[in-house]
Order: sequence, then structure tokens, then C-alpha cells
Amino acid sequence: MVSESILDDRIDASELEKFRDNYLAECARGNPSTDIIFAYASALVRSNKKTIREGVRILKYLIENESRESYQRDYIYYLSLGYAHLNDYDRALAYIDILLKSEEENHQAVNLKKIIKKKMHKHGFIGVAIFGAFSAVVAGAAIGIVKAVKS
Repeated sequence: MVSESILDDRIDASELEKFRDNYLAECARGNPSTDIIFAYASALVRSNKKTIREGVRILKYLIENESRESYQRDYIYYLSLGYAHLNDYDRALAYIDILLKSEEENHQAVNLKKIIKKKMHKHGFIGVAIFGAFSAVVAGAAIGIVKAVKS
């Protein structure tokens, strides 16, 4: 059984505010450190949808501007997590696969991939069910109209 708690783990507003305050304080002093930027971005991707998007944007910036491989792993993992929180499972899966290419045995990444695939499967079936229900309603209405016209 794959635990989905990683996608249920959310940061509360007061804790997010602490990360934001640290980030803004460093910005006011000049260039914030990579560690502070990452701490803020990883907090953002564990918050609400609006701020998750900001966290994803910051993580993409870090990936493009940070060359240390050990940091890249964390950025990619949290970027995948952010996309999973946004229900963008294709992108989430693409990023976690990048991480798993270099670290096949990374248990966190393997677990996140399983969760993403499970969510994709679940949402796929929900989408099919909604489409099926809509199709049935449209077909029923069309049959009703045809019968009414023939009468």
C-alpha cells in the first residue's frame, strides 16, 4: 500500500509566513542564499494552489541557476511534488523520472512516483466516468428529441 500522506502534508499559514519573512529579510539585505530560497520554495509547494505555483516558478529558477547536483535532486523532487499538488501529473511524473534516472534507489522518489501514478489512474477513471455520464445525458436528450419529433 502506497501512503499518499506526502501529498496530504500541507504547511500551515503561520509556518509559511516564517519562511516568507526569512526570505524577504534576506532579499532586503541583498541576494538571498540558495538555502533560504529553497526553504521558501519547498514551503510554498506544500501550501495552497496559488502559492504552489509560485513555489514551482522559484524551483524552476533554482534548477536553471544552481549547478550543484546534490541541490538539483532536491529541487527536482519538490518540483515534482508541486506539480502533483496542482494535479499536473504528467509534468510531476516527468520530473520524478528525471530524478530516478540518476538515483534509481531513491525511496522518496520511488514512493512519489507510485503516488503520482495512482493519482493519474484515479483521475483518469474519474474523467472517463464524467465523460460517460455526460455522453449518456446527451444521448438520452437526443433520443427524447427524436421521439418527440416523430410523435
